[in-house]
Amino acid sequence: MARPALEVRDAGTADVDVLMELYASARFDQAQLRASVENVRARLVRSLASGEVRVLLAFCGAEPAGYALLTTSPLLPLGNCAGPSIEHLHVVPGLRRRGVGRALLRRAVHVAESEGADQIACTVLPGDRDYTRYLARLGFAPVVVRRAVSLSVLRRRLSDGPAAAVHTTDVVARRRSLRARLARAGEGLKVPTAS
Repeated sequence: MARPALEVRDAGTADVDVLMELYASARFDQAQLRASVENVRARLVRSLASGEVRVLLAFCGAEPAGYALLTTSPLLPLGNCAGPSIEHLHVVPGLRRRGVGRALLRRAVHVAESEGADQIACTVLPGDRDYTRYLARLGFAPVVVRRAVSLSVLRRRLSDGPAAAVHTTDVVARRRSLRARLARAGEGLKVPTAS
């Protein structure tokens, strides 16, 4: 029996319900995605309407199979090489290994070429080893690492301020002093060898 044909097309605001079902599937698949579905729906509708994001929607026959959410901006803030960035690529777990991801990426390449870009970037969650390996096999390489911290954690860590730095310096100095004393004590304990 032949597999259903793959189709990838641009999503519009009329596709938001389908995209939300796929997003819910992605949230179940990737626990790191923390935003509520209601918040995502509102932002997605605004972003699609304004053209801030572009979403490629894949179908396997009539069944929604996955999506790729693209933004366009320079890879680095002061860089001049703008191009699409795939902020999220998701294929429904039951439809993986059928070429859906490749079809979405092919369409993303077409988008990049039509915008005059010479590269495309992907955002990868830190613990997603399978996705990282998949992208590496296609030639994607690490360019930058972005780290995030909650404001409350950063505020707490910064409130330690200079005291934390002094404490660290004191610990290092004490360790060096202890090592020096142990080394001197060890020299005095050496047993002379008979010649």
